[in-house]
Amino acid sequence: MKTEKLSHRRFIRHGVTLVALLMFSHFSSAECKPQSNWFPHSQTPEPNHQAFASKTNCEFHQWSWQMFLWLTKDVDGKPLFLSMMPPYELLGMSSEGLMPRMQKSDSPESFEEYLQAGTDGIMVDQDGKAVYYSQYLNKDFVQFIQENRLVDPSVVQDFDPDTPFPVGAVELKVSWKVMQPGDYRSDMFVMSGEVNRLENRDGKIVVNPNETETVQLGLVGFHIAGVVKGHPEMIWATFEHKDNAPNVPTPQELSPDTLGPDTVISEKDWTFYKAGTTYRNCNVNLASTNRLTLDEASQTLKPVTQICRQFEFGNVPPDPDTKPDPTIQTNNDNIASLNQGVHQALSTDDVWRNYFEVGAIWFARIDGLKPGMSLENDEILTGSLTLSNATIETYTQNQSTMNNCFRCHNTMQAFTKGDSLDPLPALNLNISHAFQNIYFWSQNTPSRETKDEE
Repeated sequence: MKTEKLSHRRFIRHGVTLVALLMFSHFSSAECKPQSNWFPHSQTPEPNHQAFASKTNCEFHQWSWQMFLWLTKDVDGKPLFLSMMPPYELLGMSSEGLMPRMQKSDSPESFEEYLQAGTDGIMVDQDGKAVYYSQYLNKDFVQFIQENRLVDPSVVQDFDPDTPFPVGAVELKVSWKVMQPGDYRSDMFVMSGEVNRLENRDGKIVVNPNETETVQLGLVGFHIAGVVKGHPEMIWATFEHKDNAPNVPTPQELSPDTLGPDTVISEKDWTFYKAGTTYRNCNVNLASTNRLTLDEASQTLKPVTQICRQFEFGNVPPDPDTKPDPTIQTNNDNIASLNQGVHQALSTDDVWRNYFEVGAIWFARIDGLKPGMSLENDEILTGSLTLSNATIETYTQNQSTMNNCFRCHNTMQAFTKGDSLDPLPALNLNISHAFQNIYFWSQNTPSRETKDEE
């Protein structure tokens, strides 16, 4: 995604130019367009989740983009989403710093397992730094948990399995790159934050929950999951920074050649990709190997992860010799049209102009969520059917068991590894891993300070 060079102002300028507003006239009525009331960005309203119509593919992507703009609009000097609650705070727990994603699993993890996981899935940037993650819940999600006393495992075990999250409940996951000293990026949202340090222990690389350091963090990925009328399964949408990684070329782009292990994906450097890297060296997971090493003093890891985005817009490209699926083509065209329209409407020094929607996925059926759904087939799914964020699901983009949000988010009964904690019954609420983790954390609170102890 190419944009013009930005000025050196890092934060958002409130307002939008007349030229940008006039850009709306460049869309035909058949195209998926941003709504004029989304702008200026400083005044983007929250979508009306109760009035969601579910009539067209475009409406789901419009909801996704409006949510992203609403969540990132400036409120008292910081993006709105930073004022939302991390999941662990529902249990009165505090977190000293952000943590890297140590493992991608289709089952929930207790807090201690998350901290003590091995080297599976650590994403390492071009500077040898781990990518860190944070999670947030909006007030509707938090209020629902609190009013129903769902921080109590015994209450959860007796809860009505057919009850979904309320319309308007939202959960977020954000990925962050550790910026190097002097690494100024006017085209990326950057903030100061605390991250947990890593250490070598018993042959594994683990998080030390008691040691942190202050760093500059650049936002590189953004997951949004939210309930709208008719869709208790949530709309799952994901956004990335424009310079994260190159797309793997489609058959049409490669023609007459074909994609092979030695195909060079891009001749330019990206934030998480070195120019000239071949396809075989993209998204390599070092799980079950001893190749990943940590220098504790410098907090750098080797080797780095070379990232490629497997599917642009979250869909497998059509075979050149077959007729394209019109549903997928419409989905992709809508995303591309909205990305272009929003970028044109935002002021040129709005840092969020440098982020784009990768895709979104949801149920084709209205009110189709039921307890005990594994969601292992695509029959009920629509939108971006192989949706992944290159900075959050780096290593699962090609795994058919984990290559979209609903591969891992389902309503089946859930267990922790080793069955050491009481299992979570099959509930509609299990669609949320934030909820699942809260359930298991509540049984096995980690040895951290709580708010009451502070």
